[in-house]
Amino acid sequence: MTGITENPWAELPSLIDFEGGYSLWDVDRLVRLAGSRKPGARIIEGIEKQLAELNIGHLPAKLPTTGTQSVLLYSKDRPNLGFVLTLVHNLATAEANDPPSGLVNQLHSLLNGISTAYQPTAARDAVARFAARS
Repeated sequence: MTGITENPWAELPSLIDFEGGYSLWDVDRLVRLAGSRKPGARIIEGIEKQLAELNIGHLPAKLPTTGTQSVLLYSKDRPNLGFVLTLVHNLATAEANDPPSGLVNQLHSLLNGISTAYQPTAARDAVARFAARS
């Protein structure tokens, strides 16, 4: 047994999860994982489809065809990180004439919860005092 799995994509979700739910890859690495050498349009389409099947999101929303370009892969299964990145992705790809204000409000609420959790107590108290005066 060589240790190589039949599906080279099978380990990707575990790898991304191990790295904290996100991982920075370049397009060439994804292309090699797909068994190709060059990032042509059809290869990129196939990679995007494979990532979607694995519930792995990517930024930018459309994978570039330049091999050295960096791509952020993230697990959509992670409750907090995946949700934040999915919201950012959806906002980034939304039509300019149809802003999804519900998504903006969701992202704002989630970011408030994250930032509050990381603020030192003194900073939280100062923000609360400022808000009370407003």
